[in-house]
Amino acid sequence: MIDPESLLSVSECQAIDQLLLPAADRFAIRVAVYTLRYLKAALPDRPLEDLSDGQIYEVVAQDPRLQAEEERQAGFMTWYGQILISALKQLRLIAASKGIPVADLTIADISHWFQQQCQQRLQSHPPSP
Repeated sequence: MIDPESLLSVSECQAIDQLLLPAADRFAIRVAVYTLRYLKAALPDRPLEDLSDGQIYEVVAQDPRLQAEEERQAGFMTWYGQILISALKQLRLIAASKGIPVADLTIADISHWFQQQCQQRLQSHPPSP
């Protein structure tokens, strides 16, 4: 079973919250880091680049904590799988931009990519004075 405490520490969340980014980007960074660590822990010998959506749903279906949540809230496991799939798409983009495997990404890599994305959005759509 995956220990939730190992996925994202309080100090890591605090460091992410200190970034000068919109709340949505800071949230996306936390989700990306969590997804990276969750999938690495669930599939330690599998390259994350090659995971299909179906394989991610299989991982989710096998997690006892998520099964318990599904019993409380129908549809939770599907929603959770969709979150992981979306975050993994971003992680793949980040890894490709750095030329490294997804599993080797760091919080700094992920944060930097989101900062660059935010800067690009601001340059193409500057805020009104």
